[in-house]
Amino acid sequence: RAVGGARCGSLVRFSTRGSSTHHPSPRCQPNVRALLTCSLGRKSPKWFRMSAARLVLGGSWRFLGILEDVISGDPLVVVDAMVYEFIRSLRTPGGDRFMVAVTELGDIQVVLPVIMVVLGWFIAHRLWRTAIYWLAAVGVAEALVKVIKLTLHRQRPGALYVGVEQLSFPSGHATLSVVVYGFLAFLLAAGAPQRLRVFIGSAAVILISAVASSRLYLGAHWMSGGLAGLAFGTAWLPSARVAVTSAGRGPPRA
Repeated sequence: RAVGGARCGSLVRFSTRGSSTHHPSPRCQPNVRALLTCSLGRKSPKWFRMSAARLVLGGSWRFLGILEDVISGDPLVVVDAMVYEFIRSLRTPGGDRFMVAVTELGDIQVVLPVIMVVLGWFIAHRLWRTAIYWLAAVGVAEALVKVIKLTLHRQRPGALYVGVEQLSFPSGHATLSVVVYGFLAFLLAAGAPQRLRVFIGSAAVILISAVASSRLYLGAHWMSGGLAGLAFGTAWLPSARVAVTSAGRGPPRA
């Protein structure tokens, strides 16, 4: 069931323009599968591949730049301390309660059910390649964050955790929020009208930014760690897609 380049391109064009005369029905479900296959497969549109490449390069450049500054003791480390002290001076009991609620949106207790629900939907619709990408994007990103934390061994601003969890660079909440909510936004926006795509994308950006900001406010991360987590997640999201699809694994033939 290979999807040709021309067919893929026409499908994407069809999915990105609204139609007042089209009414969804159960028979339209294969189009959803084909759209995801086109977007995540090796024959995805050129504009999609170019956008993914820009995200990988931009995110990697930003992450490596922050990493170099932290290792070398660049003035960014001084700025970290200044930002931490400034934010701490603004904290209030009401603000603390609100930010705790926001930061929980990036906790594993919230993120894991989202991951499993989306994975179940993929499996139920036999979207095997997308399911593999979903697990790889989340699982490997979390593992890489742990490895980097153990390697750098940079402590958090405050003693909020113990053991490995006290290590702070990069922010796991920020990274996982980008990967989970960013990919989920892509799936929800696929085939949606332009205004809805803008709304979904904006909502995802606001949610991810709020989670990352809450970590700074609560003193769980330095500013550099939060920015590094966002950059790492931005770079990892499309690069994991390339790694999975290039492995040649796809949905089984009927």
